[in-house]
Amino acid sequence: MKVIQLIKQLNNTQLGKGGTHDSYVLIPSELYVGDIFQAADQTVWFTDPEMGDRVAVKYTVAREKRLSGLGPYYRRSRLEAGDEIIFEKRIYSSRTEYYVRTRKHPDRIAFQKARDGFEILTPERMMTAGLRNGQLEGHLRIIFLKRAKKQNNSPDTTDFYDIEIEGKSILGAYSFKDIGLVDIFENTIRIQEFYGWKKNEFMMEE
Repeated sequence: MKVIQLIKQLNNTQLGKGGTHDSYVLIPSELYVGDIFQAADQTVWFTDPEMGDRVAVKYTVAREKRLSGLGPYYRRSRLEAGDEIIFEKRIYSSRTEYYVRTRKHPDRIAFQKARDGFEILTPERMMTAGLRNGQLEGHLRIIFLKRAKKQNNSPDTTDFYDIEIEGKSILGAYSFKDIGLVDIFENTIRIQEFYGWKKNEFMMEE
């Protein structure tokens, strides 16, 4: 059996939380997905083996390559920025099957660099990740800086923060709009890069 996987690490825009109210997966132009989605405007039905959902995913090609139709599945799965969605095609000797599943990280805090500091993309996870008042026993501090509009025409204000690791700010390590991730596990912290996309191909016994 041949297995082809597309793994997408999600951000707030693609989850419909960035003010666009749209839910999709943007595919880089250089990423080949024709071995799963074989034609533009094609709809492929994926099965979530854990939830039992059947998810219709449409592949479109215009100015951008996108996978759409994922909004209801995102909401049922309660996905947040930094979580992953995995599309999988299994090619057996006599049939082909399509699966989708998610990988959630409740102990992960996602943040994005903005003009006035870091925007915390997963504020509700600051408690589930074990932080108290934005701190983890001196190893990690999330410090409120200001409340401001992202842009002059933004309808709402956003809270901005600095993040200190072992007493040192990491603001200078990120460029504008970069996304970063902090994983917290048993009072230890680990900075992760936001990778965007991964693609795997491998063989398994049927």
